[in-house]
Amino acid sequence: MTLAPGHESVEGAREDAPGILLTAGPPGGGCPYLRGATADQTNSQEGQRLRALGPAPVVELPGGVQARVVVDPGLAERLSAGPHVSRDAARHWPGFREGTRSVDGIIAAWIGTHNALNSYGEDHRQLRAPIAAALTRRRVEAMAPVIELIVHDVLDELNGLGAPEKIDLVEFYALPIPHRVITHLLGVPAQHLPAFSAAAAGLFDTSASAEDVGRSMGAVLAILDQLVVSAREHPEDNLVGDLVRAADASESPLSDTELRDQLMLIIIAGTETTVHAIGTLLVHLLGHPDQLALVTSGLASMEAALRESLRLRPPIAAVPLRFAVRQFQDARSGERFEEGEPILIHLAGANTDPETYADPEHFDVQRADGSRNLAFGHGPHVCPGAALATSEVVIAVTRFLDRYPDARLAVAPEDLPEPSSFISNGYTSIPGRLA
Repeated sequence: MTLAPGHESVEGAREDAPGILLTAGPPGGGCPYLRGATADQTNSQEGQRLRALGPAPVVELPGGVQARVVVDPGLAERLSAGPHVSRDAARHWPGFREGTRSVDGIIAAWIGTHNALNSYGEDHRQLRAPIAAALTRRRVEAMAPVIELIVHDVLDELNGLGAPEKIDLVEFYALPIPHRVITHLLGVPAQHLPAFSAAAAGLFDTSASAEDVGRSMGAVLAILDQLVVSAREHPEDNLVGDLVRAADASESPLSDTELRDQLMLIIIAGTETTVHAIGTLLVHLLGHPDQLALVTSGLASMEAALRESLRLRPPIAAVPLRFAVRQFQDARSGERFEEGEPILIHLAGANTDPETYADPEHFDVQRADGSRNLAFGHGPHVCPGAALATSEVVIAVTRFLDRYPDARLAVAPEDLPEPSSFISNGYTSIPGRLA
């Protein structure tokens, strides 16, 4: 494994934004392969391995794409908030933009859509606005009673299973809650969600072949195309209807394909990440009885416990990809980036940086420095659904512990299965005992 050569300061470079110097100079060097979570390591542990190589070492991603993986939290924040890094491959990745770069598999799946995630500047603001308007704190607060009812129903269904020796807390608890919230909020027909989730899971498997990823993407798009047709013909009073009306009222109305890409982002973000957030918080609390006691006694809030859980194991470890809009140098770290250079911000690595967090691998619900982390992103692309996700997770875990105060894990946390991914970051199954 080799790292890009040291980045000396460039004489005469001008400061263009706080902490950023515009400059030139190739990063060069070879790179390790980014593996993601495996049977031998978590995404956080891989972040530690990469951190030993510098703030932003060069790695190889599936398909032979080389990218700078950012594991330093300060650098990650500056790049996320500044104007010099874009998520729009069509505009800012040379070769891909001109059609001379062949990209397939998992990278193509994540950069090939045009929605609020993969956009930049004014285009991003226009695509994000209707989503943010539909997920205001006021609307989320109005959803709280609905979430309470959904959680109550799922808990009753757990009771209806009798007293099995072990139960999968993902399949029977963490998964159905976000699905039903999305069904209610978006108006997505419930019958579509199981097939959608099964297909979407393939878009997080970074070990999958290009052919398998292509099949998963095809299945996801086919379901979404049906939703778009239905939403266009019968827009209702829900988030999908809001998107359709906003798209049609815009000076640049969204095509069916662009509307489909927006729905894909919202549904995936509203299910996959929230499922992991609920499951992981349960694992952290059930696996640390001392910390659970602090929460149940009122010495720490469930919101604080969630923040710490998101820091220690964010539901998304990294999201491909960003690109340098121009050549620049980060003044604080000295890292230089070439125009068009792919960048992957490694949230799981940045959130466990030992220079930022004391004893970073320890779950501490009273952590003074834990409220600031990158789990929901940072800057223009901060997650507009963060308030909704927080509400869902806090209600779901609080009510579960109220109903099952003696619940415990059936296996050690380190033995829980994880997805093979450097994107998705959680547990595929959580065997637990309710009594």
